[in-house]
Amino acid sequence: MSGKNVKSNQIRAIIVNGYATATITTEALARWANNLTYVSYYSYGYNSNGDLVPISDDSLIRDSYYLGVAPLMVLTPFDESGLYSYDLLKVLFTDPVMRDRMINNIVLTVIEKNYYGVVFNLGYIAPEDKEQFIITVSKTSARLNRRGTLVIVSIVPGVNDEGIDYIALGQAANFVELRTFQWESIYGPPTAVASVANVQEVLSLIITRIDSHKILMGLPNYGLDWTLPHVPGETIAEMISNTEAIELAERTGAAIHYDEIAHSHHYQYTDSLGSIHEVWFDDVRSTSAKLELVNQFDLAGISIWTIMNPFPVGIQMLNEMFTVYKV
Repeated sequence: MSGKNVKSNQIRAIIVNGYATATITTEALARWANNLTYVSYYSYGYNSNGDLVPISDDSLIRDSYYLGVAPLMVLTPFDESGLYSYDLLKVLFTDPVMRDRMINNIVLTVIEKNYYGVVFNLGYIAPEDKEQFIITVSKTSARLNRRGTLVIVSIVPGVNDEGIDYIALGQAANFVELRTFQWESIYGPPTAVASVANVQEVLSLIITRIDSHKILMGLPNYGLDWTLPHVPGETIAEMISNTEAIELAERTGAAIHYDEIAHSHHYQYTDSLGSIHEVWFDDVRSTSAKLELVNQFDLAGISIWTIMNPFPVGIQMLNEMFTVYKV
């Protein structure tokens, strides 16, 4: 990182990556642009031959550079229908010819589209695929790094650790994104989207295996709204933006509480049909607590899911605590 990006008061500069889908508008991206190092466009897929399933990204890439943000392509095991396919992941790790063809297509796409790099978002890695996962990342990094572009790997720590060689992965990739929140929590009982206590526990373990300066901590930009009572296997929480969660509390007159362990806000309200809801979300206080982990563990930065919605209080805390590294 260049010292020219650090203010005179020596506030630390960090990397900030933000995920966006192909539906993001120029206006929405511009809202975040000054506070992003990278924007990761979600997501390319691939087929069993190793050919990529593209997204409509020409205008996104052009807008990113115009706004001073480096665009990254994201690769997920999505088939031609846009559905996640574990079978595609198994093909990737069992067919070296297909794997090398896919890596070649990634490199060509990064060059031709003028992407700044690629994010591997492969999901569950089976224990027997641990070595092939590292080989895939290493081969891609070797080719892209020579061209001055980078490779980020996104993983969910604690979910399939038997399939992750953290030490080797930290050496193979330029950065490792720890998705310290889980989309699957929409199926569980009401709880914080990303409990600070849980994230601290994960980071304490991971930094013994991966250089902290290579770690991007996942930061969720959404809240969850459950209808009570929670019925396992039936109740699914609704994702809402943090801003919507705050507005909903104000509109319904709900009393907001703060969990001192999870460092997250929550409240209950009754809807127009008489159903009771429970909402968990982030505001200034909880976002500050999450961002402080970047300093506590000396991390490279954060990765936000997603920038599709505004989060002005989150940006406020980011600007008060850090400067954003630009490439």
